Amino acid sequence: MKIPSSSPKRFESGKFHFLSHKIFSAIHCLRTESAANCNSGGKTEIHLGNINGLSDALFLYENMSKTKPFPNVKQFNKLLSSVVNLKEYSTAICIFKHMCNVGIPTNEYTLGIAINSYCLSDRVNLGFAVLSTFFKRGCALNAITFATLLKGLFRENRIGEAQELFRKIVREELCELNVVMYGTVIDGLCKSGNTAVAIELLRVMETGSCKPNTHVYTMVIDCLCKDRMVDSALKLFDEMSERGVTPNIVTYNALVCGLCSLNRWERVKMLYKEMLDCKVYPNVITFSAIIDALCKQGLVDEAENVFDIMVRKNVAPNVICHNALMDGFFLQGRVDEARKLFESMVSKKIAPNLHSFNILINGYCKKMMIDDAVDVFREMPRKGFVPNLISYSTLLHGLFRGDRCTSALKLFDELRAVGLKPDSHTYCILLDGLCKNKLVEQAFLVLDELEHKGEDLHTAYYSIVIDGLCKAKDLDKARAVFNDLPSKGLEPNVVTYNILIKGCCLNGLLEEAKELFSKMEQDSVLPDAVTYNFIVHGNLKRGKYDDAASFFEEMDAKGFSPDACAFSSLLHLVGTKEQNPAVLKMIRILAPNNSCVDHAKR
Repeated sequence: MKIPSSSPKRFESGKFHFLSHKIFSAIHCLRTESAANCNSGGKTEIHLGNINGLSDALFLYENMSKTKPFPNVKQFNKLLSSVVNLKEYSTAICIFKHMCNVGIPTNEYTLGIAINSYCLSDRVNLGFAVLSTFFKRGCALNAITFATLLKGLFRENRIGEAQELFRKIVREELCELNVVMYGTVIDGLCKSGNTAVAIELLRVMETGSCKPNTHVYTMVIDCLCKDRMVDSALKLFDEMSERGVTPNIVTYNALVCGLCSLNRWERVKMLYKEMLDCKVYPNVITFSAIIDALCKQGLVDEAENVFDIMVRKNVAPNVICHNALMDGFFLQGRVDEARKLFESMVSKKIAPNLHSFNILINGYCKKMMIDDAVDVFREMPRKGFVPNLISYSTLLHGLFRGDRCTSALKLFDELRAVGLKPDSHTYCILLDGLCKNKLVEQAFLVLDELEHKGEDLHTAYYSIVIDGLCKAKDLDKARAVFNDLPSKGLEPNVVTYNILIKGCCLNGLLEEAKELFSKMEQDSVLPDAVTYNFIVHGNLKRGKYDDAASFFEEMDAKGFSPDACAFSSLLHLVGTKEQNPAVLKMIRILAPNNSCVDHAKR
């Protein structure tokens, strides 16, 4: 990792005006305002122990920087740390530069705060520039400084550079490695999807003098669970205990979340019991994960029971728990209970969040209670919430489903007027809504606008329009759109093919459907269960039993099952007078030991 040699001058030459006029003006205004408050008794005197915001910090810095001699460097460091804790990283950097410019003393700790501020501002290169000052002053570099820079590189997704820096630290013994540095690298590797490398580094720690602690093991376990490698996570969990490292609530929560995502409820129960035996008590995160997973599985009554257990155990359900249960109620059509739960948050002094309102909008739209959804949407600004793209897209979908096309189009215009940029999902909702409401020509206008503006195009957009054209029995236009995809830099996918094959089958164009099927394979687009079912059902409906049987046999060989339409068409032919051998062949494939075959023969 090369460090710029010119960096030291950047901070200590005194030739540059480092603090912007805006910051100086702010300091002056705040100084005047704060002094007035202090004099009027409206505000207590500001000192390092009671900084409550950026204005306090700037006012204090102004006073400290004008005091002669300057206060001790530790006082300035404490002030800088307070600014960083307020997440005002740019301001911390400005203050640091101003300190260097006016000659306020700095030490290794000050430089470390500056490096951290740059890294948290995603400007790690400037963090390395500050590191040069360490070298110039002959300061001893420590693990915390390097860990900060490593974290900065990982934040900017510069994974290779982070790994190279770590190797350099180890190879040249730039500092003594500790568990914080190892943890920083393992955490960065896990979050960037390099789980295998993170595990290798964990194994290095296990065999070395710097042993992994609970936090390090938990990071890897959490990563494995998020990668759906829960068995590997459980194995590492057991190894961790065998090595005498005690898991904490964060470790258990990672496993609970992983197991819940795979619906392994028995193992969740075992883990829950194990937690209690080890006197590790579930917290709101544990219960939230369980409630959310149960609701997604439709086990809302069970989720409600867990919710009640939380209350009995004096674990206050938070907004996440309420949102999950609300969503579950809506999934089961229990609208009144969902709304009641939403309103109960206020009485419990739990502030709903944006997601809470979006759940309400989505729930009402799914139940076709569009007026209620609109009311919630319009209520949001009055409650201090600005609808986001999800809010708009959800209501847009509901309005189209409720045949309120005019309102939907007005909402789409409003979406753009408030400065939101529609994403591919929003455009799919718009195009689908137009096509399903027989406004295909208007959908074409939307596509034209996207093309002329140079927006990113997606095959899904054109698949939706092709579907609308097929349903309108305009196969010529549907074919034209399909064939024109390559000219737009797009290729049809399995969904696009399925839509056109279905359109051909519904319109009796079975030979064209077969040609499309062959073209799929030539274009390396693998047919799926939907493809086979469309073509089997189309041939059965038109009495093309031999062709239907051929596709049916191929479908069965690939492990696909007939859907309701294909199955119904087949059953309808059982016992007919035709006694077609191809039909009997399909029934045998479908039910080799079923008496319906004998019934068909009779």
